[in-house]
Amino acid sequence: MLGRLVTVVLAASLVSSPAALAGAAGLVPPRNPAHDVPADPAYSLAAGVSYTVGQPLPPCWSWRGTAFALDATSSACVDAEVAATDHAHALEHLAPVRLPRDWARLSVAEQLFVLADVERVSRGEAPILGLSRALDAEAQVGAARDTDPLVSAPVAGATGAYVSNWAGGDNALDANYSWMYLDGWAGAATRNADCTAAGAPGCWGHRDDILVDAAREPCPQGGCAYVMGAGYVARGAGDGYGSFSELIVQVAGARPALFYTWRQALAAGARP
Repeated sequence: MLGRLVTVVLAASLVSSPAALAGAAGLVPPRNPAHDVPADPAYSLAAGVSYTVGQPLPPCWSWRGTAFALDATSSACVDAEVAATDHAHALEHLAPVRLPRDWARLSVAEQLFVLADVERVSRGEAPILGLSRALDAEAQVGAARDTDPLVSAPVAGATGAYVSNWAGGDNALDANYSWMYLDGWAGAATRNADCTAAGAPGCWGHRDDILVDAAREPCPQGGCAYVMGAGYVARGAGDGYGSFSELIVQVAGARPALFYTWRQALAAGARP
């Protein structure tokens, strides 16, 4: 589970070279980045930085009088977040991200699903099949409680294996960036509460959840795959950050009904 996410600009020396970060096909579990990859460009407010009223702010924020206002759906914010993700992909020798043409019309759950599959497929892993409304409901409970969601009700085909993530952040792109690229040890700037020291078991756990590989996990029946649920709660008061969750469940044989799939995202132009 991640704490409240505010982008921290780390010293450049913490970022390994592209050659050190990855091979030609990107990093997949059990391999992970050597260090966090600070967002470049920095799209959100930096922790510990004082801003003078009226001075330019990162693209995902603006001034509302003398207070900060989150502009998480603005084209400037989304473009900067995609550029930062592309930069992180380049360090792993991966292609730039292409979001579906209807990105702005997708629900937050659908956006989280698309991003998870973009990260998986770009590294040669099989896509998560799609979103289940039953699992969305489970994930929504986690988002409402600011915690990793749990599977509490029967799901068609479920083997009992699942992983889950939670984050507070600007939007789906920010949550995904934090899980995938800001999940390791960064000293005092570490934001993954489960990463308590360099090399601790909890470091990169959220990234490992997104990149969990059905081909490498025990499968009781053979032919296992993954389905997903995702949740989101807007936090309008205070800093304006939202609560984001995702739940990835292994299934075999029977599959739950899916209302949005990777095939649909591809048809709308998504590309890893």
